[in-house]
Amino acid sequence: MKRVIITGAAGFVGSNIVAAFLEAGWFVYAADLEYKKADFSRRSTDSLQLVGSDCLDLPALDAEALIHAAAVTATPAERGETPEANLRANIEPMLSVMEYANRQGIGRSVYLSSAAALGFTPARSIDESRSPQPRSVYGLAKAIMENTIETMRRDYRREFICVRLGAIYGPCEFARATRPKLSMVARMIIAALTRGEIIVDRPAERRQWTYAPDIGRALVALVDADKLDHGLYNLCGDARPSNLDVAARIAELLTGVALRIAEAEAPEPTAASFGWLDNSRLRRDIGFSDWTGMSAPTLEATLQSIRLRMADA
Repeated sequence: MKRVIITGAAGFVGSNIVAAFLEAGWFVYAADLEYKKADFSRRSTDSLQLVGSDCLDLPALDAEALIHAAAVTATPAERGETPEANLRANIEPMLSVMEYANRQGIGRSVYLSSAAALGFTPARSIDESRSPQPRSVYGLAKAIMENTIETMRRDYRREFICVRLGAIYGPCEFARATRPKLSMVARMIIAALTRGEIIVDRPAERRQWTYAPDIGRALVALVDADKLDHGLYNLCGDARPSNLDVAARIAELLTGVALRIAEAEAPEPTAASFGWLDNSRLRRDIGFSDWTGMSAPTLEATLQSIRLRMADA
């Protein structure tokens, strides 16, 4: 049985990655410090081992692959720290995991970057050739990650891969100290469940949404690939509904939910307002194109997961 180490395994994206590797028949070492809200922590399986460790002190584990999903998306203000400390919270774990992967002889390790590294982009499809121009400390950390991995691959022949993620929704999403802000989809669902009304800001804005379970399946395909021609891949779905369309689809799943357009728009547009990630390199190199479009079933799964978490709170 093939073995994989997943850091940040108990988080939103990490939980979905763990589920995908288990379903693909891998043995998973799920590394995190807090499993309380992780869906997989309730599983009884011989293919899962919980590893209570942060990225700076991972125990010696024998694995063929590693996924570094741990990240701090919280801003310096949200964490009550300097921007330097906020940057360090992402950079030091990344370097530690890279050293660990090399020391343990892990065949391939994948590091999760973000479209935040790109900053604001033109309203067109953006491929992997666009250089990072981050507009936040988190985006800066991911830009440093992408450049570091390129250097390590080119000059030191490390089998490191970086993937850029965009806007994500799906089951297993909850707030935690390192990621206090939920996705827009989750916030809309919570508003619908608690207030019976969704207030839609920037109704015409289109965001490129990826269903979280698809990220895990794409990573399985990347790790399983015999040969990869590149060190950076955009990993994202194709759906680009408007904010109003997302709200309307959520409202259709519930009874009596009203939609209201915000009277004043947010003062600053998001990076998602402009460009969208081109996933054709991933399709060309490994043939993966199995993206789940935003639909009633994916939103229903997301809604039910949030409803369960609200009941447990």
